[in-house]
Amino acid sequence: MALSDRQFSLKRSIKQQLIEGNAKVDFVELTDAANQLSSIFFKDLTQSEVAEVVAEITQEEEIVLTGGGTVYDPKTFKKWLDGRRAEVSHARSNAYEQLLVSRDWAKSVIQDLAAQTDEVVELLGDPSDPGDWARRGLLLGEVQSGKTATYIGILNKAIDYGYRLIIVIGGHTNDLRRQTQVRMDSDLIGYDTSRIGENIATTALDPIGVAEFDRSIRANVLTTVDGDFSKGKSRAGLNWIQDTLPTVLVIKKNATVIQNVTNYIRQQTNGGRLEMPLVLIDDEADWGTPNTGSDTDPTRVNAAVRRLLDTSRRSSYLGITATPFANIFIDHAAENESLGQDLFPADYIRVMSSPSNYRGIGRYFSGDHPAIKTDVDDCLDLLPIKHKKDHPLDDLPGSLEDAVMAFYLGTALRLLRADGKVEPASMLVNVSRFNDVQAKAHDLLELFTMSLNGLVTAELARGAHEPASAFGHRLRRVWELEFGDGKPDEQWAEVAPWLSVVAASLRIELVNSITASERMKRRKTLTREQRRFEDARPTIYVGGDVLARGLTLDGLQVSYFVREPRTMDTLMQMGRWFGYRPGYEDLVRVWMPEPTKADFVWSAEVTQELRDLLVQMRAKELTPRDFGLRVRAHPGGFEVVAANKRRSAELTSGDILIHGNKFESYYLDASPEVRTQNISAARELFGSLIASSPGELSAAEYRAWRNVPLQVVEEFFTRFRADRRDPFFGFAPGQTVPQIAPYLAEAERAEAWDVVLVNGGADIVTIAPGLSARSSLRNSLSTDGRTIEVGNRRVATATNLAGALTAEARRELLELSGPDSQPSERRVLEQLAQPMLLVYALTTEADNDKGAAQKVVAPASDPVIAVVLAFPAIGVEEAAVRIGARRVQKFWVNTVWWNNMKGYLDDGDDLEIGDEE
Repeated sequence: MALSDRQFSLKRSIKQQLIEGNAKVDFVELTDAANQLSSIFFKDLTQSEVAEVVAEITQEEEIVLTGGGTVYDPKTFKKWLDGRRAEVSHARSNAYEQLLVSRDWAKSVIQDLAAQTDEVVELLGDPSDPGDWARRGLLLGEVQSGKTATYIGILNKAIDYGYRLIIVIGGHTNDLRRQTQVRMDSDLIGYDTSRIGENIATTALDPIGVAEFDRSIRANVLTTVDGDFSKGKSRAGLNWIQDTLPTVLVIKKNATVIQNVTNYIRQQTNGGRLEMPLVLIDDEADWGTPNTGSDTDPTRVNAAVRRLLDTSRRSSYLGITATPFANIFIDHAAENESLGQDLFPADYIRVMSSPSNYRGIGRYFSGDHPAIKTDVDDCLDLLPIKHKKDHPLDDLPGSLEDAVMAFYLGTALRLLRADGKVEPASMLVNVSRFNDVQAKAHDLLELFTMSLNGLVTAELARGAHEPASAFGHRLRRVWELEFGDGKPDEQWAEVAPWLSVVAASLRIELVNSITASERMKRRKTLTREQRRFEDARPTIYVGGDVLARGLTLDGLQVSYFVREPRTMDTLMQMGRWFGYRPGYEDLVRVWMPEPTKADFVWSAEVTQELRDLLVQMRAKELTPRDFGLRVRAHPGGFEVVAANKRRSAELTSGDILIHGNKFESYYLDASPEVRTQNISAARELFGSLIASSPGELSAAEYRAWRNVPLQVVEEFFTRFRADRRDPFFGFAPGQTVPQIAPYLAEAERAEAWDVVLVNGGADIVTIAPGLSARSSLRNSLSTDGRTIEVGNRRVATATNLAGALTAEARRELLELSGPDSQPSERRVLEQLAQPMLLVYALTTEADNDKGAAQKVVAPASDPVIAVVLAFPAIGVEEAAVRIGARRVQKFWVNTVWWNNMKGYLDDGDDLEIGDEE
């Protein structure tokens, strides 16, 4: 049962006390607090009504935020928030929390949101820092997960700490920008900008939103609900640069608009740069902002954003998206002399936490969710996925009519559950990208709902619960199929009377670029109360791409989505049914084609893999500039992003990339425990080998064992541990083998390996009982106390691979190279008969010239163990067979990943084999 207004007031009061106390309370304490408050301020409530309030709060307090984390560059970040916390009033942050309480947010979610916003504001940079600085970051959320509420919380807190110029790029359409402005008016600015005319000067306006809780909250505005930034508004005479109030703009993602703002600021500063700190929020940052042109000719939006950021000496860019693929594919090293650095999130990437009651792509597409329905063949018969803008549409498909009936029934059931309390309820219909076809669908839906309204009025509105007509029986069958729950007669009799309420207030709205202007004009004529009333009416929204991306549909219950987007980022953004469905999650229904469902399933897997990579990045304490990211490529034609958005990305083919290459463990763990563990791992490996065979001497007189079973090599890598920063030999969180381990078995000819103990020519080291070798002297080893880095990132010298071959194989290799040249390392790799593991004992001299802080002490009694893996090259035909057999997975990788990989592959490519140093 829904709470009464008085019960809700009590609930809000209790939650406010809980948040101010900032402490967890048990059920008894909660009950005592409720009884105490009710005895003073809510004497009209009965004991059972107070108990209902306590029960609802208790249930909400089980909701927690999960799955967050941050990776950042420690070289560009320093903590500052705690040092300034006491000097700040926190007026906006406190008012925003009170606003969320009034909206019935769970106390635990508000508290966790406060912690998240603290962390992000600190990542933005200290606005009081007097130096010149520019920061770039990315906030990764999920579709419809509350990203707007999060970044508005960030902005309120940022203003508290001193940011003075706030710019939000609120979407690429007028609808999206206006929707964002409405939200900002309430939650950040504190008054309704739709009540301001073309003159933007401050006027006496009634407080709304945050200003209702603190009337001191004010802001200068250069945009309104009804208008984007324009030259006319820039001439309004507002002296915002000298004003102590924050100045807020919500602008459309349009290069001309953004450039106009830049020009205006330049005029205000006489061509100079602002001293005031600027924060720019780029909502849906993957759309339009990544550079899709060449490095020297960035696309217009990308260039305009970079110029805008450059108007301030202290600027912070925060991109926000649920589909970050285009952002991570930005060239991390791209810089333009006139525009500055690109928008790659070099300073930090923050993964937003989502409350446990969020229902996202993993919820709906990790299995066969009952809400997802794929019986839309009748729609595809009438309206194929690929159709022209003048395609005829004379009838609605039966599956769409059923979906509309499900919307009526679900909305009636919600009214029943809430005792008639009206909440927003909506349905989405997206069957075409063409405006003309959308208009035809809209008109047909109006005709169908007129018939359905007539049925409800004629057969169900006057207490007659059983329909008489065939049309009525069809409605009853949809009820039984979708919501019957095994007792259709009992619930049908309760729900049927509410259908007339739905029919009386239902409206259908066409949302596309053609109707945008007319819808805005009409909305201007409505009072605030009229707007609230209209927004609460059950509505069927018909549209295409404008409707599908970014626009929030309150109370979305039913989606009829017969589209097949060919890129993952577009598909995920079109999932408007993701989000929060308190009290009606069981009523959500989504119709879509089977191939679209399969693409969502794929997207769910790939998105989780990307988040797992970010977890690895954080665990390894790597920065976005250090840790490469990759995204699994679809085996068919379903792309991650459009081709122009992955211009800087590279397509690699899984384990094919390892063939013909070597990998070296040049980041090693400096801790004594791990060094001892690695010595033990080498002792066990060679102890088992020498127990079965003395091995043989290679061409360079290294001790070598040929045709060693794969299992022996795999067992060694369960014990050997490199530093976690190492991209191939480091361990991912929760894993017991290095990240390259899965490729060992997948390599060509992996059943048998060569295992070689490299004889380096320095001190004698006992490796295992009955086995010793000379160490490899490496005075270039350095450490920061946690990690040992091998000088020049080279473990293997130029001669090691050829020296590990048999004498005969090396002689043949030299003959192939000709009498006057030495074979390159790449040629050696091409000639390997099977994969090879080389193990090194590295030592240092006590009097080497390394400083005391960086020196690695590694005598013969305690060497540093390092390894090299070398894989034989495979020919084009072998590669084609592996791909055809689906033994290879392709990945799109960003420039950081590719450069890291090239660091392995390029080293020594053209070094000639000679005598070892």
